[in-house]
Amino acid sequence: MVKLRFKKICLIFILSILIASSFINPVLAFSDYEQDVAQRIYQDLAQQYRIKEFEQNSLEYKTLKKLEANIIHPKFKEEEFRLHYIDDKLINAYYIGDGNIMIFRGLLEKLESEAQLAALISHEMGHAVNEHLSEDLERNLGLSLLNLLFNHFTDNQYQTITNIAQNLIANGYSREQERESDIYGFDLMLRSDYNPQALVELMQIFAKNSKNNKLLEFTQTHPIPESRIEYLEKRIGKQQNKKEKALQIAKEKDETERIEIKTNKKQTKNFTNQIISFAYPQSWQLKKEKNLTAEMEFKYSLQTEEARGEIFLLDLTKKEFMQTAAKQFNFESLRAVEKGFEIKKEKLSQAKLNIYRLQIAKGDKVGLKYFISPKDKQLMLNFDFRVKIKELNQFDKKIKTLIDSLDYK
Repeated sequence: MVKLRFKKICLIFILSILIASSFINPVLAFSDYEQDVAQRIYQDLAQQYRIKEFEQNSLEYKTLKKLEANIIHPKFKEEEFRLHYIDDKLINAYYIGDGNIMIFRGLLEKLESEAQLAALISHEMGHAVNEHLSEDLERNLGLSLLNLLFNHFTDNQYQTITNIAQNLIANGYSREQERESDIYGFDLMLRSDYNPQALVELMQIFAKNSKNNKLLEFTQTHPIPESRIEYLEKRIGKQQNKKEKALQIAKEKDETERIEIKTNKKQTKNFTNQIISFAYPQSWQLKKEKNLTAEMEFKYSLQTEEARGEIFLLDLTKKEFMQTAAKQFNFESLRAVEKGFEIKKEKLSQAKLNIYRLQIAKGDKVGLKYFISPKDKQLMLNFDFRVKIKELNQFDKKIKTLIDSLDYK
């Protein structure tokens, strides 16, 4: 009895390790059994129809790749999808697993634009990313935990899975699954710079031709209730409202910035030497200080109503360690933490500049440090200020305006 109990404990322990290890391994987007099912379904289709993959110079292939490049789901963003052409008048398309999307000639001939093609492909991608086929297989087969973890099936089980998968595809996905794919397709089209209105147009094409017997095949696998068109139109309306609001905010911001720029031009001084130039507020008092190290090109102390500190420029080619702005930024961050300061780190890089901002705080004391390097020169401009808390936001805006005026010669 003790031996039997010990064996059970050992078995549970071993299974626990195996299950845990399966979660440590990288998760595959397409499971082994899905890959096998897709291969078998493809072979069955190939016996009935002439199938070929779209060529790389075709619109269909380019549209697929454009959509594929904008997948952000961590499990699928590195996966490759394949688009297959079935030369038959049937009006249908479906996802068979393992990244394979099948489109019939009859359906392609109904499409009127690239955006409608993108709508169709992105919708089928939605079935893949939402794992609808695997979801249905697991529900219909009642696959065990170990089956799913280790993809362990007999040949007979694989054939059963394939048969069920074919029936699932033939009978279509649930309305909830179709809705999930519509929404995924909508978002993917937006990220890929396609107008999602094409999804509605696609549905309308099907609705318009619903009496066509050739469409029966598609509507069986992709039910198209009026509600699908309705919620897509509502989603498009919400998106347009967001876009219009964002444009209005951007316009108001632009107008505000223009006013500020005009005002600032009257309220700034120019700093210039043989290395660098920038504009700074007239209220700032800069005082030249002695260079303390060989790599220091210049140093100025600063005193304003809001802050006190210093501005200095380093020639990084003369430094023996921490020869980049990033290294200096990380070093100062670690040193601040060691001294008990709370820190906030930001990278604010521009096209020509690497910009690192470090905010440190302890009690009512706030320090603000900037490390700024041109991407094509080994120079680093440093700002090191002590700022009044209530003046921090306004002072930070002035620093960013100064940075925008920076010009390395």
